[in-house]
Amino acid sequence: MKVSGEAEPQWFVSPLLDHSKAVQIENNSNFLGFRIKPGTYIEEEKLLNTIKREYVDLDNVYNVIEDFTCVDFAVEEALSCLASDIDSIKKASLLLGVSTRTLQRFIYKKTERTPSYWFQLARIRRAARALPQSVPLVDMADMYGFSDQAHMSREFKRWFHISPSEIQDYPEIVTQLNDIGYG
Repeated sequence: MKVSGEAEPQWFVSPLLDHSKAVQIENNSNFLGFRIKPGTYIEEEKLLNTIKREYVDLDNVYNVIEDFTCVDFAVEEALSCLASDIDSIKKASLLLGVSTRTLQRFIYKKTERTPSYWFQLARIRRAARALPQSVPLVDMADMYGFSDQAHMSREFKRWFHISPSEIQDYPEIVTQLNDIGYG
């Protein structure tokens, strides 16, 4: 939801982005977001029409969102497995009792992203949340399955557009990474 000054709130469903994105906003504008689990089906048009048609106070927004979304528990189970401490997609598929190719097709069909995407996202978020622990970056890279510190730094730049040391300099970023989210 975007609110600019005294104007009516603008409601929208944003797409899943593959990395962080800087957004320019007008003065006196505020945004409020609601995270939805990956793989959740959203009846977007009905949701937005209901919110626009009826006055929905912020205390009831979650209830309205819940009315127009549906969690696919098979997707949730697969994504939870990929976000666990498992060290490969092949091992995740074995734990889930499906072939790697079946897992790839299923996850892509339901999320429009590959299992590798979800596996890498969970790994980078876990590593980023661990940054305040004062572990040397070379050791952290090894702990989270990166081939070396340079590889981990490239992944931080890819996903967050900043380096691990820059994240350490901005505690508000670490706070955001600790918010509820995938991984």
